[in-house]
Amino acid sequence: MAVHVGNADERNGDYFGPTVNRVARLLSIGYGGQILISAATADLAQGELPPHLSLRDLGSHRLKDLAQPEQVYQLIAPELQQKFFPLRSLDTLPNNLPLQLTHLIGRENDLAEITQLLGKTRLLTLVGAGGIGKTRLALQAGAEVLDQYPDGVWVADFGTISDPDVIAEAVAQIFAATPEPGHSLPEAIAGVLRSKTALLILDSCEHVVGAAASLTETLLRGCSHLHILTTSREPLDIAGEMVHRVPSLAFPEVSSNLTCAETLAYGAIALFAERATLANTRFSLTDTSARVVVDICKRLDGIPLAIELAAARVKSLSVDQLATMLQERFRLLTGGSRTSLPRQQTLRAMMDWSYDLLSKDERTVFRRLGVFAGGFSLEAAQGVCTDTEIAEWDVIDLLSSLVEKSLVMAEAADEQQRYRLLESTRAYALERLAEHNEGERVREKHARWFLALAEQNDASRNTMTWRSWLARTLMDIDNFRAALDWWLTDNRDAPAAATLIALLADAFRGGQDAELWRWCDSAVAALGPSASDALLAPLLVWMALVSARLGYGRERRAALISRGLELARTADDHRTLAQALLALGFNQHIQKHFDEALAAVREALDYARSSGDRRLVAQGLLREAMSVFPGDIAQGRKLFDEALALFTACDDPDGICITLMNRGELEFQIADDVREALRFAQAALPQAQSMKSRGRLVTALANSAAYHVSLREMTEACACARESLMLARDAQSWQTAAFDVQHLAAVSLHKGNLRTAARLVGWCDTRLKFIDEIRQPTEQREYEELTDALDAALPKEQRDSFATEGAMLTEEAAYEEALRV
Repeated sequence: MAVHVGNADERNGDYFGPTVNRVARLLSIGYGGQILISAATADLAQGELPPHLSLRDLGSHRLKDLAQPEQVYQLIAPELQQKFFPLRSLDTLPNNLPLQLTHLIGRENDLAEITQLLGKTRLLTLVGAGGIGKTRLALQAGAEVLDQYPDGVWVADFGTISDPDVIAEAVAQIFAATPEPGHSLPEAIAGVLRSKTALLILDSCEHVVGAAASLTETLLRGCSHLHILTTSREPLDIAGEMVHRVPSLAFPEVSSNLTCAETLAYGAIALFAERATLANTRFSLTDTSARVVVDICKRLDGIPLAIELAAARVKSLSVDQLATMLQERFRLLTGGSRTSLPRQQTLRAMMDWSYDLLSKDERTVFRRLGVFAGGFSLEAAQGVCTDTEIAEWDVIDLLSSLVEKSLVMAEAADEQQRYRLLESTRAYALERLAEHNEGERVREKHARWFLALAEQNDASRNTMTWRSWLARTLMDIDNFRAALDWWLTDNRDAPAAATLIALLADAFRGGQDAELWRWCDSAVAALGPSASDALLAPLLVWMALVSARLGYGRERRAALISRGLELARTADDHRTLAQALLALGFNQHIQKHFDEALAAVREALDYARSSGDRRLVAQGLLREAMSVFPGDIAQGRKLFDEALALFTACDDPDGICITLMNRGELEFQIADDVREALRFAQAALPQAQSMKSRGRLVTALANSAAYHVSLREMTEACACARESLMLARDAQSWQTAAFDVQHLAAVSLHKGNLRTAARLVGWCDTRLKFIDEIRQPTEQREYEELTDALDAALPKEQRDSFATEGAMLTEEAAYEEALRV
């Protein structure tokens, strides 16, 4: 049972409206025998409950209506069961569905049809005109079917992407997919999703329809349990696609005999009334005004975006005035192009009408806001939109006016107010900007402003935590991308782009390695051979740092490090020098050139300290500890402790996780204290989980598996290796996946299955050679014990035969065989 309090409308002896929908959503997250209470009800109940009853606060939960979270309470009484499973809210199920600030209105039938169609087809495309509500409908459909997809519902928004080549990266970022050498990014995504039962929503495909169709086809062919829901102004036109044309909201053809209550049964009228009330709390629909509103909605073709923009005007216009102005505006469309879709004409007319209602200064600011990709702050709007005619203080009032008129959306991001333009509204603004010949000037100003912001963020790195710096930078990541795209297209300003990339690289690294490589590579090409050392050095070093994750091999990585280090020395760039030397030290360390590694790392530390970057110093201490401990356990432990303290002070969970894992390696490899090594590896697990880093998590689990093998705790080793392998396979972490297979080979050997152990070892040997990687000391030690045991237990010919069988296994076959251990 669920109890909620609010206003509801009555129709045909039944109730309907947002209040009824809200209590239904609340009911859907509970269990039999449980009574859930909304916050509104709990407020009324305070002081009124009998002594033997109470309310237990179950916390804030997002419901399937995607609206504001609801504070949920449970009624506690002697007669009622008190303990239940966690509530089945959006917070407990895997998804990235965004919060919506308004209710979905008038789409009950469409929603029911879409959820049914998703059960009949693996590819469903919602097609309709701009502003028709495709995105909102798709998101709500995803929420409705969330519990039918054990691996979640995931949304990729292409609305702010202008380059078709980037859409695969947008999807890959969601699943942390990276391609192995010789494979494409879509294939890598398919590898992650191959065994998943999930729904992927690809939103706003119309401007990248060819690339979206290709990506969708690849994913559907490679992932048998994946369903895809796309939104576009035209079908993807690929095999197996089912198309649902999203209709306009319903409105009555004739209103003369309808009452207010009867008109509210139609979605278009209900939407207008609800949005108009938000704009003006004194607005109320009467039998007389309802007939005018029916006429307005009819003239707007029931397009939700047009209706919302019109409803926002009731703050300053009566519905009669509104209807008159709409009528005058739409008369202009009668002589329009016959080749254009009617709804496209109507939407443009609505946008023209809304634009013409603005004052001269409002129009100017609106046009200029079109250059922002994603959200933006008030300060950004002031920095980009001002000139000799528009002052900074004017922007505050003008932006507020545009928000009131629904041309700009206001959104709360943490404690900061953010703004954004809807996709179709932004496209319209950019067209108007071009008509006024302001496009190049305003785009350049936008790019310069965000370069300055990146420089400001960089200057404050040591005055804030790493987590805060990263959040601040990622908040404007789409605008940074737009600036880079502007400067690198037609090589408008490659030096500025290179500077911006160097400032942003830390934010891209890890989650968007492929994108960082692409930006760096493009900038290097645009700069040309005559570029300054100071500009080229950071780009090459960052390419070297991400090359390992992208599987580009040791030789290429070494060449990039060498060239980047040479240029950084010439430019006397201390931060880049430190990063290059740390990369060099790591390369030397894994090749067991410990003296050379230690020398490089200590030089890196000197440069890191002179740069003033605390996090870089912590990374240097970590690398020095790793280089020292083969010969000096006490010094290694001391340096690890120093690095851990500094990473903790920086609030850098990634650095903390890496430090703990490598401290475990010290205890295992040098001190031979396997139990202590396991303790550090397990301490790293919650850090990896807190930052949702699949890469760090698979490494911590793989290390734990190795330590359990050494302790002959084969049940625990098997569990850790299996979990790590499944995650590594999805994340395309090829080296760690190979190590996991080796750990499971050790388990297989312990269980007496010599053939499987030999086959898996044979596959690991071939795999590591293929990806041009070598075993780390821990894995090398386990490998030597494995091969010695196999050599002792099997005749050489048989051992070689089994190894050859393993070498011939496909990647997926090897994983499946290992997971059966």
